[in-house]
Amino acid sequence: MLSVLHNKSISFQGSVLGFEKFDRFRFSAVDEEQVYGYLQSEDDEHIGFLVVNPFVVYPDYTFELEENVREKLDIKSPEEVAVIGIVTIQDPFVKSTLNLLAPLIINITNGKGTQIVLPPKSDYRTKEPLFKNLPAESGGKGC
Repeated sequence: MLSVLHNKSISFQGSVLGFEKFDRFRFSAVDEEQVYGYLQSEDDEHIGFLVVNPFVVYPDYTFELEENVREKLDIKSPEEVAVIGIVTIQDPFVKSTLNLLAPLIINITNGKGTQIVLPPKSDYRTKEPLFKNLPAESGGKGC
């Protein structure tokens, strides 16, 4: 799914929390499996995010996209929607986390995007384990 975003410029309209003054980001796929991507600010070369397809890591991840978000992004069908999550990189990388509480929603047709925050009653957090199926004592061997 992330391949459809490769080299696209996405306008987040200042919606990325903590980075509101940055609007346009260019997406690059960073692995052949198209699980990971990189969002690079077009406004500041020092701002960028490692992102991941959250459904690959958490297959049961689900939420309802509110009507106001669909209208804001001019989404006409589910096929136009890409969902990505921002990764917080840790050392070692195996301890990195994924923000499932505030995913990025992108209309792949028109390049509009926004970050949403799921309701407090959701079961998701901002720091979910990126490698949830690895034993804690693995220490990142083989990664």
